[in-house]
Amino acid sequence: MKFQLLLFILYKKLVRAASGNDRFQNFIKNKQLKFTIKTSSGAQGRQFIFDNGKISSSSNIRTGCDAAMVWCDGNTAFKVMASGNDEASVAALTEKKLLAEGSFKEFMWFSRALDIMMGKA
Repeated sequence: MKFQLLLFILYKKLVRAASGNDRFQNFIKNKQLKFTIKTSSGAQGRQFIFDNGKISSSSNIRTGCDAAMVWCDGNTAFKVMASGNDEASVAALTEKKLLAEGSFKEFMWFSRALDIMMGKA
């Protein structure tokens, strides 16, 4: 449940950045992408849709996506994502608690978008 809430808050932050952050707006303005963050069981998750500067999202992730961040479980996902610690994300990848599916290029684009949104890049 905490993981679902975290993903919803992430969606709201993305929407806010798309309307008020010039650098972020410029980064997403020509992008079309369906990116999913979910658990390996598929029981929890959210799809983020970037459509030429507009962002929408759905917890219904039955449709295909270009890339996905797949976590072993919701608790691990929440702990790592809420920490904001890049090293924790790398450790999760190394330990196979986090998998990248689909286009790795799109996975990296989404990571870069999050960094710009949060002012890290």
